[in-house]
Amino acid sequence: MPRMSPPTLPRPVRAPRIWAAYLLLAAALTAATPFLASVSPALDVLAWVLVQGISAVAVVAGARRNGLTGQWPWRLLCVAAVSAWFSTTLAWGIGWIWLEIPGSMDLYRVGTLATYALSLVALTMLSTRAEGSCGAGLLDAGIIAVCVAMPLWTFLIKPLVDGSGQTGTALAFAIAIPVIDLFAAGILVRLAFDNRRTPWLGLLGAAYASLFAGDGAYLLDQVTGRPSGTVATIGWLGFSVLSGAAVLHPGVATRRLRTSVVSGRGRVIMFLALALLSPLVSGLGHAFMDSYGRTHFFDGLMNTALTVLLAVLLVLRLNTVARLAENHSAELVTALNRQEALQRSLSHRALHDPLTGLANRTLLNQSLQHAIITSSALPGIRPPALLLLDLDGFKDINDTFGHPIGDELLVHVARRLGAVVAQGQTLARLGGDEFALLLPTATPADALAVARRVLTAVRAPYRLDARELHLTTSIGILAGLPVDSPSEALRSVDLALYAAKNAGKDQIAVFEPALRDAQLERTRLTAELRQALPAGEFTLNYQPVVNLASGDIRGVEALLRWTPTGGTPVRPDVFIPIAEETGLIVPIGLWVLEQACADARRWHEQYGISVAVNVSGRQLREEGFGAMVLETLARYELPEGALTLEITESMLLATTPAETQRLIGVLNALREHGVRIALDDFGTGYSSLAYLRSLPVDVLKIDRSFTIALTEEGPQQTQAFTKAIMELSASLRLDTVVEGVETSEQAVLLQRMGRPLVQGYLFSPPVPAQRVEDLLSAAPWRNAA
Repeated sequence: MPRMSPPTLPRPVRAPRIWAAYLLLAAALTAATPFLASVSPALDVLAWVLVQGISAVAVVAGARRNGLTGQWPWRLLCVAAVSAWFSTTLAWGIGWIWLEIPGSMDLYRVGTLATYALSLVALTMLSTRAEGSCGAGLLDAGIIAVCVAMPLWTFLIKPLVDGSGQTGTALAFAIAIPVIDLFAAGILVRLAFDNRRTPWLGLLGAAYASLFAGDGAYLLDQVTGRPSGTVATIGWLGFSVLSGAAVLHPGVATRRLRTSVVSGRGRVIMFLALALLSPLVSGLGHAFMDSYGRTHFFDGLMNTALTVLLAVLLVLRLNTVARLAENHSAELVTALNRQEALQRSLSHRALHDPLTGLANRTLLNQSLQHAIITSSALPGIRPPALLLLDLDGFKDINDTFGHPIGDELLVHVARRLGAVVAQGQTLARLGGDEFALLLPTATPADALAVARRVLTAVRAPYRLDARELHLTTSIGILAGLPVDSPSEALRSVDLALYAAKNAGKDQIAVFEPALRDAQLERTRLTAELRQALPAGEFTLNYQPVVNLASGDIRGVEALLRWTPTGGTPVRPDVFIPIAEETGLIVPIGLWVLEQACADARRWHEQYGISVAVNVSGRQLREEGFGAMVLETLARYELPEGALTLEITESMLLATTPAETQRLIGVLNALREHGVRIALDDFGTGYSSLAYLRSLPVDVLKIDRSFTIALTEEGPQQTQAFTKAIMELSASLRLDTVVEGVETSEQAVLLQRMGRPLVQGYLFSPPVPAQRVEDLLSAAPWRNAA
């Protein structure tokens, strides 16, 4: 085997720990600074320069590493860190300690104050850019700052101002630094409430806590008259170190800050405690100092100003919550309005058709139920009338031009029907191309009149996309008969619609109880028909096809018969349409083909006759029909010309053009294998000469209606039609079979026209298979011929 290299595994992603290494190094140097200061002033300056320089580098590098240089808060923090390093190095270290330049200390204080201000602005911008309400966050920070400032002013800052004797920049520096510390502390405390699990914010909060501790220690040192000590030094340097660690932390790039307008219970309690205790403690302190004569008017004015400021901030904060409540209330009202509108829309959709806007089946059932209850409860109220419409030819239009055209056509039909509907009537689309019209108290005559207006409205041409389309509709009517439920009404009117469609297109049929009886009979026959094939209830009869010229039998047509077990025979024109609609014609047709081929084998070998089998459109459209026929022929070893399949012209043309071409292809393939094709009932369908030229046909069968008319209805005209068809068939080299020959007079007339092939009761009725051989040997029809 070839040597395979080990799979490459993804490198584990380790959390960056640079910030931790930096923090340890800088913290160690910070802790060593007081010791170095005691050894030598030069080492003290060097330690300050190193710590703040490393911290400035950490802030800048962290901002670049975490992709923060494009955001102003972090830019300002970088500038503040660099400013702190420059003021420490140049103004304090070199200018004041080393060169002892007068005014250097003032320059150092200005630089330090700028650093504080830049840091506060950066912190404020971080708060305003947090998710949520920036105004609420700043107000909370102001409240916290004022609450802390009141006792701090009383006990620390005011004694420092009174005892230090400082003026000018020194006094401004001494007062400004605590003010900035207080507001920064307020912002950080406020952010900490909503961002408790944010490590970098914890580091930044620790930085400002260290700064606050350093500045506090410095103030205490100033009050007591001591120079700044170790706590102040470590606090100041700790601020720079921890700020660098916060910016270096990787979480600063992934975790956004957030502030909420509504405070939690703990936060509310804290604010209340601060708002109550801060003025109280400050007032008690002021009173205590006043008892010793250490206060004057300005002290009370400052406490009053801070108290008023606190009250203003609290009012503004409550106003923020009130505005939020108003906004939420408005949003709630808007949401409720939208919900109500949505509910109305859903209710409308639940009861109306989305395409036409008409009532749907649900709304029709409700209206029908109301009309039934009203008519049964109130005397003198007629039962409701119901019209059921089904568009004739809509499926062909939909399949030919596509669903968009079909949908547009349905919308136009709905508009025309709506113009017929009167006040109080309900027009509904039940699905597809089926519509219903409820007339609550109409008489049968009124319902029939409305149906006629509907026929006229639908019949007018439709112009869609430069096309002129034509439709008709079949209508079933239920009127004047009481019903118990909407479902019963729909079942009854559906039977009437079925009768209208059977009567032809553009027809109206009124429901009668006999239709329900016929439907029940049809249902019974359907159930029995499903069991007929397994029960062996089908048989085949054969009717001879005779050559009038010679009197010979040229073939036989297989005709299906059904006799239910224990019952009487059922006419083919009754059970075959049922088999077509239910799809049972497919297995039944296969059985007919099998049985006919089995019988035809011995007849063809002995007498040379062929057998004709009727094929339904449902069979012909089945995938694999042609292969099934050829496989049956091969199994029974039938030669070419032994099988004829009879089809009707309509079964080929009542489909889409593409499907028609496919079926013609199937028939052509069968003809290539010796199967003959007969066109049955010619003269009753399209009877188009153009179609006759293109259809794969070998035999033309003239319908029996022409044969009957030869002697009963205008024989001269009918003879001309029949003779023309026979001559047309001969010109196309097709065999002609005339069906329904029952009298000698008909046979004589046909013989004079051209001696075609004939079929009818004059020669033989359909007989069982065992009688066919007797007919072939006895030939009793020769005299008739």
